[in-house]
Amino acid sequence: MMLNSYLPNMRRRDVIASLAIGTTTALALSAGDSFASVSSTQAIIGASASPLSLALCAVPSALALLLAGLGIRQSRLSRQLSDERASMDALRHAAYHDSLTGLRNRHALIEDFAAARVDRDLAGESVAVLLFDLDRFKFINDTMGHAAGDAVLKALGGRIAGACGPAQWAYRLGGDEFVVFWDCAPGEAAISSFCRSLATSVFKPVEHGGGVIETSGSIGITLMRKGESTLSDMLKRADLALYRAKETPGLSHSMFTQSMDSDYKLRRGLEADMRAGLKNGAFNLSYLPVFAAGAQGAAGFSAQLTWTHPDHGVVAPELFIPLAEENGLTLLLGRWLLRRALADAAGWAPQIRLIVPLSAHQLSDPGFVTDVIAMLAAAEVAPQRLVFDLRSNAVPAGNRAGLQAIEQLRGAGVEIAVSDFSAGIAGLAMTRPHAVDRVRLDLEHVKAMAGEERFAQMLSLFLQLASTVETPVTLTGVDSLVDLECAIAAGVTDVEGRFSGPPLSAQEVLEAFGDGELRSVPRLDRLAG
Repeated sequence: MMLNSYLPNMRRRDVIASLAIGTTTALALSAGDSFASVSSTQAIIGASASPLSLALCAVPSALALLLAGLGIRQSRLSRQLSDERASMDALRHAAYHDSLTGLRNRHALIEDFAAARVDRDLAGESVAVLLFDLDRFKFINDTMGHAAGDAVLKALGGRIAGACGPAQWAYRLGGDEFVVFWDCAPGEAAISSFCRSLATSVFKPVEHGGGVIETSGSIGITLMRKGESTLSDMLKRADLALYRAKETPGLSHSMFTQSMDSDYKLRRGLEADMRAGLKNGAFNLSYLPVFAAGAQGAAGFSAQLTWTHPDHGVVAPELFIPLAEENGLTLLLGRWLLRRALADAAGWAPQIRLIVPLSAHQLSDPGFVTDVIAMLAAAEVAPQRLVFDLRSNAVPAGNRAGLQAIEQLRGAGVEIAVSDFSAGIAGLAMTRPHAVDRVRLDLEHVKAMAGEERFAQMLSLFLQLASTVETPVTLTGVDSLVDLECAIAAGVTDVEGRFSGPPLSAQEVLEAFGDGELRSVPRLDRLAG
């Protein structure tokens, strides 16, 4: 290496060598000719000037130029091959590595898994796949910007790679999904222990832009035994385990079990049944009356979605609504519910409100506000009669699209109500993320927080706070006459619950409250007493 630094480059060496050969050859030929004709100076001069002598002297020079040209061409070819090899290496690296984190990607995982599976099948050993998922990644991107999201992904990718041992390789599949492929994996207990320490070292705060971004996540784990699975099968099972891990708050991990596969198939079957149910009339609406306390008239009706499954019968909303949110059916169900409820409300008295549940998924739909206004116009229902019931944590302060949709709805005349006790407090707080027109306070939540003895006092204090900020309160979950009496004694204006019986069908609503006043219906007659 040191010697090369003092030598000319390849092209110059070829030229120097060629000239040296040519010069030496010419001198040798000239000297030989001279020795053969030393008898006289005239003979030497004549021989040197002869055509043959000149030709012999020119041949070495031509040979030198030819050798120099060949050397230059060889040097150029060598340099081209070197450049092409470097380009191929760069392309291969780009094809098998993630550009953001530098980790190996899905293509590399496929090749590595195939090679390891052959080796493990021969040895009878197992491999493991650990699937990582970051919580709130979409929220980080939406509220803090993609630069913050990229910073989090790079930090987590580096931490995962740094925690891997010789038999473990880290990959980024895309988005916020990372994989650790563990060759010759140990038993489940050792893997679980590794995941516990890994989660605490990976999901730590990330510094960005002068601030700190909190991170958390979950890990799904699956094992492959001899001749058992393909990579797609393992990733699917790891994803099912990850889904189960996400049901546990905080940092968590879960090992795949066969029951998870059964649950997955059941959920997918229910998803298909829900889509079919929207077309064949399996979904229906019932209405729970909202009464002005102490009066006989209905102030409004809260729409309740019901689903009658062909095999399982009536499915509780607590079961199928989360499933709809998971598989993206919330928008379809919400659109169907609103259109049907508005059609029913068109036949009610004009002072009766319609309360409809609203999800964050609907607010995130760019065309949602336009659809609502169009459906109100088609049903000829005044926007002031529509009340959207929103959960307290549905729209955080950083959800710009959701907050904008709420303001557009309120600008059109639609009311926004928030539900549950924590929502009631948030709705009355000065720091609430969005304006609130009404608070829906659940009776059971107040009882659970205050206890039976202090329930009335807690309710009165809350109503005083609501009165101070001029926010109407509807007390929900009033399911008995005793509850109704407590609500009236506390000064609640509107009550909703099953104290009047189960929810009413659309036809029963018309029969009982066609003009807003309570008519004679056997199950509701006691409210008129």
